[in-house]
Amino acid sequence: MSIAVKPIRSAEDCAHALAEIDRLFGAEPGTEAADRLEILSILVADYERRHVQLPEPDPIAFLEFAMAGQGRSQSDLAQLIGSRSRASEVLKRKRPLSAEMIEKIVAAWRLPYDQLSRHYRVQSPVLRLMKRGAMATGVVLLAAGITLSAAFWSYGTVLPGVADLKAYAETNPVTQRTTPAGPPQFVAMPDIPVHVVKAFLAAEDRSFFGHGGYDLLAILRASLFSIPDLLENKKPSGGATITQQLAKNMLLAGESPSVSRKIKEIILARRLEHALSKTRILELYLNTIYYGGPAYGIADAASFYFGKTIGQLSISESAYLAALPKAPNTMRIDVAENMERARLRRDWVLSRMADDGLITSAVARMAQGDPLQRSVAQ
Repeated sequence: MSIAVKPIRSAEDCAHALAEIDRLFGAEPGTEAADRLEILSILVADYERRHVQLPEPDPIAFLEFAMAGQGRSQSDLAQLIGSRSRASEVLKRKRPLSAEMIEKIVAAWRLPYDQLSRHYRVQSPVLRLMKRGAMATGVVLLAAGITLSAAFWSYGTVLPGVADLKAYAETNPVTQRTTPAGPPQFVAMPDIPVHVVKAFLAAEDRSFFGHGGYDLLAILRASLFSIPDLLENKKPSGGATITQQLAKNMLLAGESPSVSRKIKEIILARRLEHALSKTRILELYLNTIYYGGPAYGIADAASFYFGKTIGQLSISESAYLAALPKAPNTMRIDVAENMERARLRRDWVLSRMADDGLITSAVARMAQGDPLQRSVAQ
Protein backbone atom coordinates (compact mmCIF):
# COMPACT_ATOMS: atom_id res chain seq x y z
CA MET A 1 0.00 0.00 0.00
CA SER A 2 1.34 3.41 -0.95
CA ILE A 3 0.21 6.67 0.68
CA ALA A 4 1.29 9.71 -1.32
CA VAL A 5 1.77 12.67 1.04
CA LYS A 6 3.34 15.96 -0.06
CA PRO A 7 5.88 17.60 2.27
CA ILE A 8 4.69 20.70 4.17
CA ARG A 9 6.92 23.64 3.26
CA SER A 10 4.63 26.69 3.62
CA ALA A 11 1.75 28.04 5.61
CA GLU A 12 -0.54 27.29 2.66
CA ASP A 13 0.61 23.63 2.65
CA CYS A 14 -0.04 23.52 6.40
CA ALA A 15 -3.54 24.96 5.98
CA HIS A 16 -4.40 22.33 3.30
CA ALA A 17 -3.03 19.55 5.54
CA LEU A 18 -5.11 20.78 8.50
CA ALA A 19 -8.23 20.87 6.35
CA GLU A 20 -7.57 17.27 5.29
CA ILE A 21 -6.91 16.22 8.89
CA ASP A 22 -10.29 17.67 9.77
CA ARG A 23 -11.95 15.54 7.07
CA LEU A 24 -10.06 12.37 8.06
CA PHE A 25 -10.59 12.81 11.78
CA GLY A 26 -12.36 9.74 13.19
CA ALA A 27 -11.04 7.32 10.55
CA GLU A 28 -11.12 3.65 11.52
CA PRO A 29 -7.75 2.41 12.89
CA GLY A 30 -5.83 0.22 10.42
CA THR A 31 -7.35 1.84 7.36
CA GLU A 32 -5.47 3.79 4.74
CA ALA A 33 -7.31 6.94 5.84
CA ALA A 34 -6.13 6.45 9.45
CA ASP A 35 -2.53 5.97 8.30
CA ARG A 36 -2.73 9.10 6.19
CA LEU A 37 -4.21 11.03 9.15
CA GLU A 38 -1.28 9.95 11.34
CA ILE A 39 1.35 10.98 8.78
CA LEU A 40 -0.29 14.37 8.16
CA SER A 41 -0.51 15.01 11.91
CA ILE A 42 3.22 14.28 12.31
CA LEU A 43 4.11 16.57 9.39
CA VAL A 44 1.91 19.44 10.68
CA ALA A 45 3.32 19.11 14.20
CA ASP A 46 6.87 19.21 12.82
CA TYR A 47 6.10 22.27 10.67
CA GLU A 48 4.50 24.15 13.58
CA ARG A 49 7.42 23.31 15.87
CA ARG A 50 9.82 24.86 13.37
CA HIS A 51 7.77 27.82 12.17
CA VAL A 52 5.05 28.74 14.69
CA GLN A 53 6.05 30.49 17.92
CA LEU A 54 3.40 29.75 20.51
CA PRO A 55 3.47 32.04 23.54
CA GLU A 56 4.41 30.36 26.78
CA PRO A 57 1.71 30.60 29.43
CA ASP A 58 2.57 32.96 32.27
CA PRO A 59 3.17 31.33 35.69
CA ILE A 60 -0.31 32.03 37.06
CA ALA A 61 -2.09 30.69 33.96
CA PHE A 62 0.17 27.61 34.08
CA LEU A 63 -0.43 27.16 37.82
CA GLU A 64 -4.22 27.39 37.41
CA PHE A 65 -4.10 24.88 34.52
CA ALA A 66 -1.94 22.47 36.55
CA MET A 67 -4.16 22.79 39.63
CA ALA A 68 -7.25 22.04 37.53
CA GLY A 69 -5.48 19.02 35.99
CA GLN A 70 -4.53 17.67 39.41
CA GLY A 71 -7.92 18.44 40.95
CA ARG A 72 -6.50 21.01 43.38
CA SER A 73 -8.23 24.12 44.73
CA GLN A 74 -7.26 27.51 46.12
CA SER A 75 -7.52 26.00 49.60
CA ASP A 76 -4.84 23.45 48.67
CA LEU A 77 -2.58 26.27 47.51
CA ALA A 78 -3.28 28.20 50.74
CA GLN A 79 -2.34 25.21 52.82
CA LEU A 80 0.85 24.77 50.83
CA ILE A 81 2.10 28.38 50.99
CA GLY A 82 0.73 29.05 54.48
CA SER A 83 -2.01 31.66 54.04
CA ARG A 84 -5.42 32.01 52.43
CA SER A 85 -4.86 35.69 51.71
CA ARG A 86 -1.54 34.91 50.02
CA ALA A 87 -3.13 32.25 47.84
CA SER A 88 -5.95 34.60 46.87
CA GLU A 89 -3.55 37.46 46.07
CA VAL A 90 -1.27 35.18 44.01
CA LEU A 91 -4.13 33.84 41.88
CA LYS A 92 -5.57 37.37 41.44
CA ARG A 93 -2.11 38.63 40.41
CA LYS A 94 -1.92 41.04 43.32
CA ARG A 95 1.16 39.32 44.78
CA PRO A 96 4.10 37.74 42.88
CA LEU A 97 5.15 34.14 43.42
CA SER A 98 8.18 34.26 45.70
CA ALA A 99 11.11 31.86 45.33
CA GLU A 100 10.03 30.14 48.55
CA MET A 101 6.49 29.62 47.24
CA ILE A 102 7.76 28.24 43.92
CA GLU A 103 10.04 25.77 45.70
CA LYS A 104 7.15 24.49 47.84
CA ILE A 105 4.86 24.09 44.83
CA VAL A 106 7.54 22.34 42.74
CA ALA A 107 8.39 19.94 45.59
CA ALA A 108 4.79 19.10 46.51
CA TRP A 109 3.08 19.07 43.12
CA ARG A 110 6.02 18.16 40.86
CA LEU A 111 5.58 21.11 38.50
CA PRO A 112 8.45 22.45 36.34
CA TYR A 113 10.38 25.20 38.10
CA ASP A 114 11.10 27.15 34.91
CA GLN A 115 7.40 27.57 34.13
CA LEU A 116 6.63 29.03 37.56
CA SER A 117 9.69 31.26 37.71
CA ARG A 118 8.97 33.20 34.50
CA HIS A 119 8.37 36.95 34.76
CA TYR A 120 4.75 38.10 34.69
CA ARG A 121 2.89 41.31 35.41
CA VAL A 122 1.50 41.89 38.88
CA GLN A 123 -1.08 44.56 39.57
CA SER A 124 0.75 47.31 41.45
CA PRO A 125 -0.50 48.50 44.86
CA VAL A 126 -0.62 52.05 43.49
CA LEU A 127 -2.89 50.96 40.65
CA ARG A 128 -5.13 49.10 43.07
CA LEU A 129 -5.36 52.18 45.28
CA MET A 130 -6.12 54.32 42.25
CA LYS A 131 -8.92 51.99 41.20
CA ARG A 132 -10.35 51.98 44.71
CA GLY A 133 -10.00 55.75 44.85
CA ALA A 134 -11.76 56.13 41.52
CA MET A 135 -14.60 53.92 42.70
CA ALA A 136 -14.89 55.85 45.97
CA THR A 137 -14.81 59.15 44.09
CA GLY A 138 -17.52 57.90 41.74
CA VAL A 139 -19.73 56.94 44.68
CA VAL A 140 -19.16 60.33 46.35
CA LEU A 141 -19.88 62.23 43.12
CA LEU A 142 -23.03 60.19 42.54
CA ALA A 143 -24.23 60.90 46.07
CA ALA A 144 -23.36 64.58 45.69
CA GLY A 145 -25.19 64.73 42.37
CA ILE A 146 -28.32 63.20 43.88
CA THR A 147 -28.13 65.58 46.86
CA LEU A 148 -27.66 68.63 44.64
CA SER A 149 -30.48 67.57 42.34
CA ALA A 150 -32.78 67.21 45.32
CA ALA A 151 -31.70 70.63 46.63
CA PHE A 152 -32.28 72.32 43.25
CA TRP A 153 -35.72 70.74 43.02
CA SER A 154 -36.62 71.68 46.60
CA TYR A 155 -35.51 75.32 46.34
CA GLY A 156 -36.92 75.62 42.84
CA THR A 157 -40.43 74.93 44.11
CA VAL A 158 -40.42 77.85 46.59
CA LEU A 159 -38.36 80.55 44.84
CA PRO A 160 -40.07 83.17 42.64
CA GLY A 161 -40.83 82.01 39.11
CA VAL A 162 -40.11 83.78 35.83
CA ALA A 163 -43.43 85.66 35.84
CA ASP A 164 -42.94 86.77 39.45
CA LEU A 165 -39.44 88.08 38.70
CA LYS A 166 -40.64 89.94 35.64
CA ALA A 167 -43.40 91.62 37.62
CA TYR A 168 -40.99 92.48 40.44
CA ALA A 169 -38.48 94.06 38.03
CA GLU A 170 -41.21 96.22 36.49
CA THR A 171 -41.80 97.90 39.89
CA ASN A 172 -38.24 99.33 39.67
CA PRO A 173 -36.91 97.68 42.85
CA VAL A 174 -33.88 100.02 42.95
CA THR A 175 -35.92 102.99 44.15
CA GLN A 176 -37.61 100.80 46.77
CA ARG A 177 -34.37 99.71 48.41
CA THR A 178 -33.46 100.99 51.84
CA THR A 179 -29.86 102.11 52.45
CA PRO A 180 -28.31 104.22 55.24
CA ALA A 181 -28.52 107.26 52.93
CA GLY A 182 -31.97 106.45 51.58
CA PRO A 183 -32.90 104.86 48.20
CA PRO A 184 -30.05 104.87 45.65
CA GLN A 185 -30.24 107.19 42.67
CA PHE A 186 -31.44 105.32 39.60
CA VAL A 187 -29.73 105.79 36.24
CA ALA A 188 -31.40 104.34 33.17
CA MET A 189 -29.25 102.25 30.84
CA PRO A 190 -29.24 104.80 27.97
CA ASP A 191 -27.63 107.31 30.35
CA ILE A 192 -24.79 104.98 31.38
CA PRO A 193 -21.67 105.52 29.21
CA VAL A 194 -20.51 102.56 27.16
CA HIS A 195 -17.04 102.60 28.71
CA VAL A 196 -18.60 102.17 32.17
CA VAL A 197 -20.44 99.04 31.00
CA LYS A 198 -17.26 97.71 29.35
CA ALA A 199 -15.29 98.16 32.56
CA PHE A 200 -17.81 96.11 34.56
CA LEU A 201 -18.01 93.38 31.94
CA ALA A 202 -14.22 93.05 31.93
CA ALA A 203 -13.95 93.03 35.72
CA GLU A 204 -16.96 90.94 36.67
CA ASP A 205 -18.35 88.84 33.85
CA ARG A 206 -16.59 88.81 30.48
CA SER A 207 -18.97 86.10 29.16
CA PHE A 208 -22.12 87.94 30.30
CA PHE A 209 -23.72 88.06 26.85
CA GLY A 210 -22.95 84.40 26.20
CA HIS A 211 -24.19 82.56 29.31
CA GLY A 212 -27.69 81.80 30.51
CA GLY A 213 -27.31 83.15 34.04
CA TYR A 214 -24.42 81.16 35.46
CA ASP A 215 -20.99 79.98 34.33
CA LEU A 216 -20.46 76.35 35.32
CA LEU A 217 -16.71 76.41 34.62
CA ALA A 218 -16.29 79.51 36.78
CA ILE A 219 -18.23 77.87 39.61
CA LEU A 220 -16.08 74.73 39.43
CA ARG A 221 -12.91 76.80 39.28
CA ALA A 222 -13.96 78.80 42.33
CA SER A 223 -14.74 75.57 44.17
CA LEU A 224 -11.29 74.12 43.49
CA PHE A 225 -9.17 77.19 44.18
CA SER A 226 -9.19 79.78 46.94
CA ILE A 227 -9.80 83.43 46.13
CA PRO A 228 -6.47 85.04 45.15
CA ASP A 229 -5.06 87.78 47.32
CA LEU A 230 -6.59 91.10 46.30
CA LEU A 231 -3.16 92.71 46.65
CA GLU A 232 -2.01 90.74 43.60
CA ASN A 233 -2.79 91.86 40.10
CA LYS A 234 -5.26 89.02 39.59
CA LYS A 235 -8.99 88.73 39.32
CA PRO A 236 -10.59 87.21 42.41
CA SER A 237 -12.31 84.00 41.41
CA GLY A 238 -15.76 84.10 43.02
CA GLY A 239 -17.53 82.17 40.29
CA ALA A 240 -20.64 84.42 40.35
CA THR A 241 -21.89 86.03 37.16
CA ILE A 242 -23.45 89.50 37.03
CA THR A 243 -26.88 87.85 36.94
CA GLN A 244 -26.08 85.78 40.04
CA GLN A 245 -24.88 88.88 41.85
CA LEU A 246 -28.09 90.66 40.94
CA ALA A 247 -30.15 87.73 42.25
CA LYS A 248 -28.17 87.80 45.49
CA ASN A 249 -28.45 91.59 45.96
CA MET A 250 -32.14 91.88 45.09
CA LEU A 251 -33.60 88.67 46.45
CA LEU A 252 -31.14 87.01 48.85
CA ALA A 253 -29.61 90.01 50.61
CA GLY A 254 -30.36 88.69 54.10
CA GLU A 255 -28.69 85.30 53.62
CA SER A 256 -25.11 84.58 54.65
CA PRO A 257 -22.74 82.80 52.22
CA SER A 258 -23.47 79.07 52.00
CA VAL A 259 -23.96 76.24 49.55
CA SER A 260 -27.73 76.66 49.78
CA ARG A 261 -27.47 80.36 48.89
CA LYS A 262 -25.27 79.51 45.90
CA ILE A 263 -27.89 77.02 44.69
CA LYS A 264 -30.61 79.65 45.08
CA GLU A 265 -28.45 82.17 43.20
CA ILE A 266 -28.11 79.79 40.25
CA ILE A 267 -31.84 79.03 40.14
CA LEU A 268 -32.82 82.70 40.35
CA ALA A 269 -30.14 83.75 37.86
CA ARG A 270 -31.46 81.28 35.33
CA ARG A 271 -35.00 82.54 35.84
CA LEU A 272 -33.91 86.19 35.65
CA GLU A 273 -32.34 85.48 32.26
CA HIS A 274 -35.73 84.22 31.05
CA ALA A 275 -37.67 87.08 32.65
CA LEU A 276 -35.49 90.06 31.67
CA SER A 277 -33.31 91.24 28.83
CA LYS A 278 -29.54 91.38 29.25
CA THR A 279 -29.75 95.19 29.13
CA ARG A 280 -32.29 95.29 31.97
CA ILE A 281 -30.18 92.89 34.05
CA LEU A 282 -27.12 95.13 33.61
CA GLU A 283 -29.15 98.21 34.44
CA LEU A 284 -30.47 96.73 37.69
CA TYR A 285 -27.04 95.33 38.59
CA LEU A 286 -25.19 98.64 38.18
CA ASN A 287 -27.85 100.46 40.18
CA THR A 288 -28.07 98.00 43.10
CA ILE A 289 -24.56 96.80 43.97
CA TYR A 290 -22.59 98.15 46.91
CA TYR A 291 -19.51 100.28 46.19
CA GLY A 292 -18.20 100.85 49.72
CA GLY A 293 -18.88 103.54 52.30
CA PRO A 294 -22.33 105.05 51.82
CA ALA A 295 -22.38 104.34 48.07
CA TYR A 296 -25.11 102.04 46.78
CA GLY A 297 -25.56 102.09 43.00
CA ILE A 298 -23.37 103.51 40.25
CA ALA A 299 -24.69 107.09 40.53
CA ASP A 300 -23.96 107.31 44.27
CA ALA A 301 -20.50 105.79 43.71
CA ALA A 302 -19.61 108.33 40.99
CA SER A 303 -20.70 111.16 43.27
CA PHE A 304 -19.05 109.83 46.46
CA TYR A 305 -15.64 109.01 44.99
CA PHE A 306 -15.27 111.57 42.20
CA GLY A 307 -17.91 114.25 42.77
CA LYS A 308 -19.27 113.56 39.27
CA THR A 309 -22.39 112.35 37.55
CA ILE A 310 -22.08 108.99 35.85
CA GLY A 311 -21.94 110.65 32.45
CA GLN A 312 -18.80 112.54 33.47
CA LEU A 313 -16.73 109.48 34.47
CA SER A 314 -13.46 108.87 32.63
CA ILE A 315 -12.29 105.43 31.55
CA SER A 316 -9.84 105.37 34.46
CA GLU A 317 -12.57 106.26 36.97
CA SER A 318 -14.96 103.70 35.45
CA ALA A 319 -12.31 101.00 35.80
CA TYR A 320 -11.84 101.90 39.46
CA LEU A 321 -15.59 101.68 40.17
CA ALA A 322 -15.69 98.32 38.38
CA ALA A 323 -12.91 97.14 40.71
CA LEU A 324 -14.99 97.82 43.83
CA PRO A 325 -17.75 95.13 43.94
CA LYS A 326 -15.40 92.26 44.83
CA ALA A 327 -14.09 94.01 47.98
CA PRO A 328 -15.59 97.50 48.26
CA ASN A 329 -14.35 98.52 51.69
CA THR A 330 -10.76 97.38 51.11
CA MET A 331 -10.58 99.37 47.84
CA ARG A 332 -12.04 102.68 49.05
CA ILE A 333 -9.76 105.52 48.02
CA ASP A 334 -11.07 107.73 50.82
CA VAL A 335 -8.98 105.49 53.12
CA ALA A 336 -5.26 106.20 52.67
CA GLU A 337 -4.01 102.66 53.33
CA ASN A 338 -6.13 101.34 50.45
CA MET A 339 -4.62 103.52 47.74
CA GLU A 340 -1.94 101.17 46.40
CA ARG A 341 -4.13 98.06 46.14
CA ALA A 342 -6.94 100.17 44.64
CA ARG A 343 -4.56 101.47 41.97
CA LEU A 344 -3.30 97.94 41.20
CA ARG A 345 -6.84 96.65 40.92
CA ARG A 346 -7.90 99.56 38.69
CA ASP A 347 -4.89 98.96 36.43
CA TRP A 348 -5.78 95.27 36.23
CA VAL A 349 -9.31 96.16 35.06
CA LEU A 350 -7.87 98.44 32.38
CA SER A 351 -5.51 95.68 31.21
CA ARG A 352 -8.42 93.25 31.12
CA MET A 353 -10.45 95.70 29.03
CA ALA A 354 -7.58 95.89 26.53
CA ASP A 355 -7.12 92.10 26.51
CA ASP A 356 -10.83 91.65 25.78
CA GLY A 357 -10.69 94.18 22.92
CA LEU A 358 -12.97 96.66 24.69
CA ILE A 359 -10.37 99.43 24.52
CA THR A 360 -6.99 99.70 22.82
CA SER A 361 -3.72 98.98 24.62
CA ALA A 362 -2.71 102.62 24.14
CA VAL A 363 -5.89 103.87 25.83
CA ALA A 364 -5.35 101.40 28.68
CA ARG A 365 -1.77 102.60 29.25
CA MET A 366 -2.85 106.26 29.23
CA ALA A 367 -5.66 105.56 31.71
CA GLN A 368 -3.26 103.67 33.98
CA GLY A 369 -1.16 106.83 34.13
CA ASP A 370 -4.08 108.89 35.47
CA PRO A 371 -3.82 109.74 39.18
CA LEU A 372 -6.31 107.87 41.39
CA GLN A 373 -7.70 110.14 44.09
CA ARG A 374 -11.02 111.06 45.57
CA SER A 375 -12.63 114.32 44.48
CA VAL A 376 -15.59 115.84 46.28
CA ALA A 377 -18.05 118.02 44.38
CA GLN A 378 -17.83 121.68 45.33
